[in-house]
Amino acid sequence: MISCPSFYRLASACLLAVFTAAIASAFEGRVEMKMKSSDDNNEIPITYFLKGTHMRIEMTTASSQAGQSGATVVTIMDLEKREVTVLMPDQKMYMVQSLPDETADKSRKTTDADFKPTGQKEKIAGFEAEEYTGLSEKKLTEIWVTKELGEFVAPRQGPKKGAKTSAWAKFVEQGGFFALRVVKRAKEGAPESFRQEVTKVEKGAQPDALFLPPSDYQKFEMPNMGDMMKGMLPSH
Repeated sequence: MISCPSFYRLASACLLAVFTAAIASAFEGRVEMKMKSSDDNNEIPITYFLKGTHMRIEMTTASSQAGQSGATVVTIMDLEKREVTVLMPDQKMYMVQSLPDETADKSRKTTDADFKPTGQKEKIAGFEAEEYTGLSEKKLTEIWVTKELGEFVAPRQGPKKGAKTSAWAKFVEQGGFFALRVVKRAKEGAPESFRQEVTKVEKGAQPDALFLPPSDYQKFEMPNMGDMMKGMLPSH
């Protein structure tokens, strides 16, 4: 059983993942990818189910203890309702958060998306991809993109006010691309510090039930931190 603090951390991580991820507006189907960072050296499998303005992300986090499996977290985004639903299958619970209104938030920072084509082309997961390189978050970033899977829509680094849009995400969004591979390095020739790559794509109709919490799941309400602190403070 996952403890409440762990639940909060996993839920927060999933919400962050949603805002750094992409929605394929013109594609319906399933996309499998793997993500790896040099920070923890664990390869995380991620599966996207895409249908119009809906997206479902399934991710199994690496366990912090040897011999134990990681926790599975499912995140569902509904752009029409401007909502994100986080499912916790191990506990049969879910919580709902509102997406920020980006049109009303004028404080979001943007970055220059100066990426240049290298002329290199490669087939990734069965799709023709072209490489672009540039700087994103002060790191050399290599992006392999295609236009065969729709486009990335409004990717962001986080829901908080003033959150910055990464340069590579802005470039992909503006170009109407879908990123099949993203690799980051400190500089040219340096080891990879981050890799995210699509490994399999399956086009096809997706059932509506994938984008709703199961009927036997209990809704979880995040506690109000102010009320929690009041209960902890000594009375006078």
